[in-house]
Amino acid sequence: MQLIDILSKAPINEGVGSIPYIETRFHGSLWHPSPFKGPPSPQTAEAWHSVMRYGMIGVPASDILAVGHNTTTAARFPDAAGGDYVAVAVGTHQLHCLHYLWQDHHQSHFEEVQQKIKDIPEMYERHYEHCVDYIRQSLMCSFDTTLVTYDWVLDHQNPTPNSNAMHKCVDWDRVQDWLKGRVVETPDGFQWAQPEGQESLPWNP
Repeated sequence: MQLIDILSKAPINEGVGSIPYIETRFHGSLWHPSPFKGPPSPQTAEAWHSVMRYGMIGVPASDILAVGHNTTTAARFPDAAGGDYVAVAVGTHQLHCLHYLWQDHHQSHFEEVQQKIKDIPEMYERHYEHCVDYIRQSLMCSFDTTLVTYDWVLDHQNPTPNSNAMHKCVDWDRVQDWLKGRVVETPDGFQWAQPEGQESLPWNP
């Protein structure tokens, strides 16, 4: 299967393909208040949770095959939770990585982050560098060609960037609705266990 076929047949594209992109103005000012900006608070916690609430989702075998993977090693939810294959939208993973960097910046507020740095420093560092490089690849892949212009601002010595530009954006609410419809409720006390006879990859993908 050619790469262009894999990308065009991604299930989210098929699910929301009829939804037009929308014009959205970015709030790029350094002074723009945002619930995603620190320091950590109940408001920032809720904001970050709201954009990552639909993490692991369940998809059929046809979706695994459509994106160029195979079902011989793919993990599935247990039959009690529907038995679909486990997946996550790349966009959700990107947001997870950005949140990871934000937490690292404010690590003094997060005991669990401090504990990971102490207990598993090598894995923490690998995760951090993975997230930096994953976001880098994502930005290069979907390079935004919108222009940031510069203005003269009273009492500023240099031209100041104006990042409040219009962008062509995915309809966030419609995509979230697609993901919400595929959220899997696992049974109480659920723990992952590889089924008997299930094949494994020889090394990390």
